[in-house]
Amino acid sequence: MQTALNQTQRLGNLVAELLDLSRVDGGALPLSREVFAIEPFLAGVVAQAGVNEVTLDVSPPDLTANADPARLHQVVANLLDNAARHSPLGKNIVLTARRPGSQGGLLLEVVDGGPGIPTSERARVFERFSRGGADDGGTGLGLAIARWAVELHGGDIAVVGEPPGCRIRVSLPPA
Repeated sequence: MQTALNQTQRLGNLVAELLDLSRVDGGALPLSREVFAIEPFLAGVVAQAGVNEVTLDVSPPDLTANADPARLHQVVANLLDNAARHSPLGKNIVLTARRPGSQGGLLLEVVDGGPGIPTSERARVFERFSRGGADDGGTGLGLAIARWAVELHGGDIAVVGEPPGCRIRVSLPPA
């Protein structure tokens, strides 16, 4: 029964991701920006993601963002899910949030303890159905959805740094 439940949840997630992609392609995913506190927001995403071993580092503690919380939730949840699937058990995942400069905006990073992504594959990991040769149960849609959500905000998402480990950086400009 547990196997059937897991497969049903996996298919449900796939359908939800495909619907999101369809909405993005059709231009039907408008942003609904609002100003919100980052630390409780990210703590909630971590709790909902059910990912263990996450260190949350927000500086300053009263950091806020002017963004669409639903779209930003998708981004962070997808990044945490990938980090959890690629990190060895017991390895900590670090989620940081900073103000990139005096102009405002938001800089998020998710760092895992996995093998990392080779430089030659970094641009492709944000394409649809790209899984970098992994057989981890992923659909290859999560990072594509994250990229589109970040781009809707006028931001950038990229793999930075060198293996071991993977560091994905999200930069959102001031609204």
